[in-house]
Amino acid sequence: MIRILGSLLVLLVSSPLLLSAETKTIIPDRYYDTFSQAHPPVGRIKVGDKVITKLLDSRGHDENGKLIIYADNVLTGPFFVEGAEPGDTLIVHLDKVRLNRNWGWNGVRVGLSALSPGMVSGIYSNECCEEWLQPGRRNALKWDIDLEKQTVKPSRPLGDKVNMEFPARPAVGCVGVAPRTKQAISSGPTGPHGGNIDYNGTVEGTSVYLPVFEEGALLFLGDGHAAHGEGELLGNGTETSLNVEFSVSLIKGRSVGFPRLEEPDHLVTFGTTPGAIKAGFQGAISEMISWLIADYGLEPQEAHVLLGMAAELRVAAWNNTFICRIAKDRLPEPKAR
Repeated sequence: MIRILGSLLVLLVSSPLLLSAETKTIIPDRYYDTFSQAHPPVGRIKVGDKVITKLLDSRGHDENGKLIIYADNVLTGPFFVEGAEPGDTLIVHLDKVRLNRNWGWNGVRVGLSALSPGMVSGIYSNECCEEWLQPGRRNALKWDIDLEKQTVKPSRPLGDKVNMEFPARPAVGCVGVAPRTKQAISSGPTGPHGGNIDYNGTVEGTSVYLPVFEEGALLFLGDGHAAHGEGELLGNGTETSLNVEFSVSLIKGRSVGFPRLEEPDHLVTFGTTPGAIKAGFQGAISEMISWLIADYGLEPQEAHVLLGMAAELRVAAWNNTFICRIAKDRLPEPKAR
């Protein structure tokens, strides 16, 4: 049995595994702020299993507002994927990504690194609020989330000229696996293992491709977002908790060079070089060229010119993530593998 994805035909390992697929609800009693093979798995899953779980918000609060762990970019996991081995590619299908509480928080000022020096000089303070979220933190403005209307808005007026209510778009900020060479990497940065990608398109109905470096892959997800614009310019994504359902596939014996994402109508590659926009886009563009040549059979010059005429280059998160995006309707059918 196969699942047809935009990059290639992915074997769902074997029919016996599919026949034994289960629905598993896995709500951990422990959470982490590093991607590491040293963390004991919160559960073992198989290709084809449907996994139901919850993500805390980025500061460790659950759907009831209870502080579960005092950390940053809190991760749910790791999930041990049976059959995943180093050199494989793990594909994480985000089948449901849903809001589960009526509040989050965001900043009140664009990050200073995204502003010209003249704008920074004399800019207003971002210490807008009481210490409601955590001790010593006064730069987090509470936002109201309307679960029925699926909208978000600041909990107090910021002015009176524009409408500050926005559509909710629940997204997973962090997704990744245990890094290579037994490293333990903070959930703050990004790298070949994935990490704090912060792309507002990592939503329900998308699939994330990750290289596997350890047996079982050891998958982590976290950092729930209710909504944010491209660039995540406020430094936050209207941080909140989420209900998530996912399943996984494996590409055996072949590893992607860097995390990728597949949307219903687009392919997306990432470049994640903190503080270096040029290098970040170079990584995303190069990864997309490799994808188009390897899986769609394009000649190198076809891939280069297609991107030159039709690629969308975006900033997913100002501090660290840059993307190259191409519409699938520009591409042939993927090659069978």
